[in-house]
Amino acid sequence: MTEVKQQLVLIYVILGTVLLSFFLPVDWQFQARILRDCVIFAWAVGIVNLAYLGGGLNKLLGIRPRSLSGVVGIVMAPLLHRSAGHLIANTLPFVIFGWMVMLQGVQNFYAVSLLIILISGVGTWLIGRRDVIHLGASGLMFGYLGYLITRGQEEVILMALGLCFVVMLLYGDRFWTLMPDQDDTALSWESHLFGFLGGVIAGYSPIALDQISFWLGSYLS
Repeated sequence: MTEVKQQLVLIYVILGTVLLSFFLPVDWQFQARILRDCVIFAWAVGIVNLAYLGGGLNKLLGIRPRSLSGVVGIVMAPLLHRSAGHLIANTLPFVIFGWMVMLQGVQNFYAVSLLIILISGVGTWLIGRRDVIHLGASGLMFGYLGYLITRGQEEVILMALGLCFVVMLLYGDRFWTLMPDQDDTALSWESHLFGFLGGVIAGYSPIALDQISFWLGSYLS
């Protein structure tokens, strides 16, 4: 897909998602505030990390496979990025895919996100390359992608199929990043792969999502 077509698809998706929100029994304004706060928090961490700490948090809090000091990165890595461009590239997909996931409920969004982060992080920590510090929210984006595609297959309704189609248009040409790439050693294909698998698992595990949602509700209340 050309860059112009990608931009057109993004515009249509944003407008379509906003319009769709008016016809769904959800508080889309509340959802928008949640996504906004997530983006603000990620950008605040990014600015502090890149502008004031010279990327120091990446070495401290990134995923270091099979290293005890790298365990914290399982949870923290999605907040860390190598550059402003890296952060920008993950922001728009997060807003679009995150809102698509959140259309099924705020608690569902939290549960899906947590499950993807844990599966992506643990999988990367277990089999990831040890000479690379793995970080970035791309694993979470691919997790949302896997989840949306799975739900599109499970729920044979027009909206689900439409979302699945849009997701494929947006990210279909990036599936190659789920495989090892010798030419791009900084690319964490491991987090992409396990993030995608985490999304698929979330899509096929509604009972597990309900249990996570219940646990989150009890913990946050």
